[in-house]
Amino acid sequence: MYLTNPQNYFHSDAVFDNLFPVHIQKLSAIHWTPLNVAITAARFLTAGGNAKIIDIGAGVGKFCIAGSFFTNGYFTGVEQRKNFVTIGNKVIKQFGLNKAELIHGNFTETDMAPYNGIYFYNSFHENIVHADSLDEQVDRSSELYNLYTQHLLAQLNKMPIGTRLATYWLSITEIPACYKMHESHYNNLLKLWIKDY
Repeated sequence: MYLTNPQNYFHSDAVFDNLFPVHIQKLSAIHWTPLNVAITAARFLTAGGNAKIIDIGAGVGKFCIAGSFFTNGYFTGVEQRKNFVTIGNKVIKQFGLNKAELIHGNFTETDMAPYNGIYFYNSFHENIVHADSLDEQVDRSSELYNLYTQHLLAQLNKMPIGTRLATYWLSITEIPACYKMHESHYNNLLKLWIKDY
């Protein structure tokens, strides 16, 4: 069943969060991208046209939903927690969005080649600060943090010139030098990059 007046759900984060079960709403303030940030990042990532965006650690897909609603890009979220994927895809269907999807899996097993834009909101952080964990459903450790970080940096290096990257609350200390930061917003928390070489 589609939502009536879906644009109304983007008036505030609180209104948007009401689409989800209470236990998901409680995670929003720390773990889900604020709508204004999501829209700014999505518009940057899709500015080059023919955009296929991947969200690494997508949670329930808030970024993908907002991005698909406000731009012409195609948004894929990769998420380890199957229950988040199920809940998020249900909301995507309620919006009637055909350019957004969540897939269940680990991004280390995801082929990055089809994508020309990447969104990353610090999804590895729970491996080093367990108090910030979403739940107990996945393994967490400093070793996994290092593994995921090194894999992401390697993938960023392999992406073609012109790849767009948006990072929010980045915990990784360095983005590869081949990426040039073009913009920053929201007290420098959202950084927007393009791969130059």
